[in-house]
Amino acid sequence: MDFERCSIRIRDSLIVAEERGRKLRIKNAKRVEVIRIEVDGCLIDDERLRCDYVFEIGAHCAIYLELKGKDVKHAYQQLAATLGYLESRHVRIERVCHLVASRVPRATPGVIGLKEKMARMHGVLLEIHTREGAVDLSKPPYLAIDRSA
Repeated sequence: MDFERCSIRIRDSLIVAEERGRKLRIKNAKRVEVIRIEVDGCLIDDERLRCDYVFEIGAHCAIYLELKGKDVKHAYQQLAATLGYLESRHVRIERVCHLVASRVPRATPGVIGLKEKMARMHGVLLEIHTREGAVDLSKPPYLAIDRSA
């Protein structure tokens, strides 16, 4: 996997990933360096399941993002597969998955089950949004916590 070719470094105060009306806004008030990795079609350009993007926030957090139509279960599979592919790269850091879909059934057992399965199987928080999601890098779990004190 050619991470260098598929990555860009960003220090903007607002980082937006958007596709067909689905969007994730990453608020970056402190302008920390974020590495945006284009997974779908660049890092992984074959027929394997994969999510759209991964955002690396320093050496402490990675955000996995899938922008999807309405097939939430398939989006879950794409995120889970990408977590597996990048497991060795993101060992010992906080990982959070975001799924932004055009239509998501509200708090149904299926949606709740996917969140629970992601936590149980991968130890990862799964956030599911309808049409648009937001992340604030100044808040947990994205905020770097100084554990040396």
